[in-house]
Amino acid sequence: MKIYTHVPTDKLELQKIICDSCKEEFTDEFEIQEFLSIEKENGFASIFGDRTISSLDLCQFCTKKLLGPYIRIFQNYI
Repeated sequence: MKIYTHVPTDKLELQKIICDSCKEEFTDEFEIQEFLSIEKENGFASIFGDRTISSLDLCQFCTKKLLGPYIRIFQNYI
């Protein structure tokens, strides 16, 4: 038998996300799952600065508008 107790946690729960391009706020979980979110640690001699962090959140509409010509789309056949 397993008996559990509630333990306080520092877990963060996402409530909304704001597109870095169009600045629109999204709370719908289906829209949020379509965001392109990138967080990257930059290396030495990066044009963004040594050992800085680059972060980007784009909604699916801005992703298509800004990056569409460069994105390769594949069918997910299972």
